Amino acid sequence: MDRDEIESNLRALGSRLAARDLTGEILLLGGAYMTLVIRNREATKDIDAYFASDPSSIRTAAAEVAKERGLPPDWLNDAVKGFIHRQPDRTDRWASYPGLNVYTPNPEYIFAMKAEAGRAGSSDFDDLTALKERLGLTGLAQGLAIVEKYVPASRLSAKTKLTLESLFEDEGEGRR
Repeated sequence: MDRDEIESNLRALGSRLAARDLTGEILLLGGAYMTLVIRNREATKDIDAYFASDPSSIRTAAAEVAKERGLPPDWLNDAVKGFIHRQPDRTDRWASYPGLNVYTPNPEYIFAMKAEAGRAGSSDFDDLTALKERLGLTGLAQGLAIVEKYVPASRLSAKTKLTLESLFEDEGEGRR
C-alpha cells in the first residue's frame, strides 16, 4: 500500500466504525509509520497498529474493509503489540477521520521497536538507518540508550545488540 492507499483504507475503516456510532483509536507503527511519517519508503505491505480503543470493533470493521476492497485479511493488524513493553512518551494525532483517530509515536519509539524486531532480510535495517539519520544519532551508546528507554533490560536480546552494532559500524562504534 502506498500513502494514498493507506489513507483511503483508513478512511474506509473510519466510515465503518462511524456507521456503528464508534470512534476507534489506533497508534500507527511499523512500515506504515515509515511510509507516512518518515517517508523513507514508498509503500508497505500492511498496517501495523496498536488498537487503543475497542479492538474487537476495529478488527470487525477492518475485515469488512478487506472484503470490500480485496485486501489481505491482515491489511490492518495489531500483531506488533508483542513489541510494546512501555508506552511512548507522547503521541501526536496524525489524522482524524469520521470514526477513526490515528496517532503516531515519536521516532525514538519506532527506532526502539525496529531495533528489537531486527528481522534479517527485511526492511527493518533500512528503516533503522533512516531513523538514525532523522534522530541525528552518531554512536552506539545513543542508539542503545533509546532502545533501553522502551525495552526492559530483561527483554534486550543479543540480536538487538548486534543489530545496533551493525547500524553504527561506520561510526567506529560497532562491533569490537
